[in-house]
Amino acid sequence: MRNYNLIINGSKVNYYEFGNKNNQIIICFHGLAGNCLYSFSEIAVLLEKDFHLIIIDSPGHGKTSSFDKENDYLFSALAMWYQQVIQRITPKPFYILGHSWGADLAIHFTKHNPSAVLGVIMLDGGYTFPQNQPEMNFNYAIAGWNDYMDRSVFTDQESIFEEYKLYTKNWDKNREGYVLSLFKKKDNRFELVTSKFTVLSIIKAFFEESFIEAYPFIKVPLLLIHATSPKNLDDARAIGISQLNNNLNDVTVISMKGGGHMLQWDEPERTAKEVKEWIMKKSGN
Repeated sequence: MRNYNLIINGSKVNYYEFGNKNNQIIICFHGLAGNCLYSFSEIAVLLEKDFHLIIIDSPGHGKTSSFDKENDYLFSALAMWYQQVIQRITPKPFYILGHSWGADLAIHFTKHNPSAVLGVIMLDGGYTFPQNQPEMNFNYAIAGWNDYMDRSVFTDQESIFEEYKLYTKNWDKNREGYVLSLFKKKDNRFELVTSKFTVLSIIKAFFEESFIEAYPFIKVPLLLIHATSPKNLDDARAIGISQLNNNLNDVTVISMKGGGHMLQWDEPERTAKEVKEWIMKKSGN
């Protein structure tokens, strides 16, 4: 793992690289309120022998500077920002792997930068939230994430671990380190590095620019690896998969039995295997 920084428009961008630079590139976008280390450390180690992974902390996440304006977190604006960043890192075409919010970013980035992308890999994102979840109207989503941010303040590390153990069926010391990278200590409390302003701006963006509207512009192969837990999202999953198949010409869908939203934690080996095999097939290797 190699850690780098860039300055884009006067602001810091933090990213990591894994693997040999001569290999096929995968650029990774993490989920909301996450960061590079939290989302991809484990799966990157499993993929780095075969690929060159570039994993970028999104604005307001990890060690990348935040934006001051709400509209800068729109998917279309982030696609342009990412274009600037990636052009500074590599001139080569690449695959995109996005988890959760990062999968939505991947879809919108590909819409706005079609010539740069060889294929899109979505890990349990980019196909259900919020449009295919009937209860997830704007006010409900904003209130839920506002409450989540208020609750994500802890007095000690053990309390953090007890909360994040609920997000996966697997837990170990490595994941303790990944989770702690999401937090900063302030006034004897631990709070998320990502601010409430950033998070709520992104939730608003989900309602402004739907993944469904981006689908017709995706002309490259797409792989969706999705969770099967919780079961109450089964209807939303079915609708989203149908929309993908109706709008894209080359869609592969893999259901990760027993996996939750953090697929790369619950089933890291299988997730990495599916990603590797799909890219090898699509690239003719």
